[in-house]
Amino acid sequence: MLKDFPLRELNWFKTGGNAEYFSEPQTVEDAQSDLAFAKKEGLSVNVLGEGANTLVSDSGCKGLVLHPANKELSLNQSSEGIVLEAGCGAIMQDVIDYALNNSALGLEEFAGLPGTVGGAAFINAHFFEFFLADFLLSAKVISFDGSLIEVDKDWFEYGYDVSRLHREKWLVWSVKFLLKPGNEFETAFAKGRAYEIIRQRSRRYPKERTCGSFFRNFLPEEAGGKVPSVAYYLDKVGVKGTLSCGQAVVSRKHANMLETKEGATSADVVGLAREMQKLVYKNFNLVPVPECRFLGFPSFPLYTKDTIDG
Repeated sequence: MLKDFPLRELNWFKTGGNAEYFSEPQTVEDAQSDLAFAKKEGLSVNVLGEGANTLVSDSGCKGLVLHPANKELSLNQSSEGIVLEAGCGAIMQDVIDYALNNSALGLEEFAGLPGTVGGAAFINAHFFEFFLADFLLSAKVISFDGSLIEVDKDWFEYGYDVSRLHREKWLVWSVKFLLKPGNEFETAFAKGRAYEIIRQRSRRYPKERTCGSFFRNFLPEEAGGKVPSVAYYLDKVGVKGTLSCGQAVVSRKHANMLETKEGATSADVVGLAREMQKLVYKNFNLVPVPECRFLGFPSFPLYTKDTIDG
């Protein structure tokens, strides 16, 4: 357990302050001990993976920040296919490579996806028509009271960029994926597909000091029959590569991706995101909703439908 631990290097924006308490549990027992400490001391608990989809407050984060170090990977055959179990701290690309090297197919659809298994399970990571839930079989989760249980996919109540974990306090410890066994030709094709997806990602998206898509697409009820793609509206208002706030700027590659420069603060990112929201609202009467997660902020830092006119 560490105190006053800097989080700047543990998130892709490279901004933010320190965690009041910080721990990297490697075993279930470590995690349970950390959670017991937090409960005894009356501390709030937050979980941080690779920080690929997270903005940390410049004031840091009160309470305990858990950065799970469970990166174990294993494969087992079942009557349904190949079951790959991955620790929550494993990097998604490492899991994909491990699967392909063992002729287990399916996860290559997420090739190049930043973040950890735990983070991907938290948000139901997606790329084009594929969602992580399409491959998730079950998971081991730890309640913030310390109880370890195994749950199936339905337990997560997955939707678009949302899961049960967004409203309840659980730590995903490991995830089991159900994958398809491939022959030599199928595996080679899947590896080629993974390579091409990564190549396209590198061409179309920034690769560092960003959180990927900052805003999620609009749900049908939010769009009201309009185009659901938030990037469509951001392109229309002309922010790509031009709009900035301090040392944060909208990427030249993608209108829905924010990048930071050396010396940037999280306040710069928030200010830029709010300007983007105002431009879309002014021109299209729609308020972009962030996909990015906020850590350590005392209140929601962006506009909502109820506050943007205020």
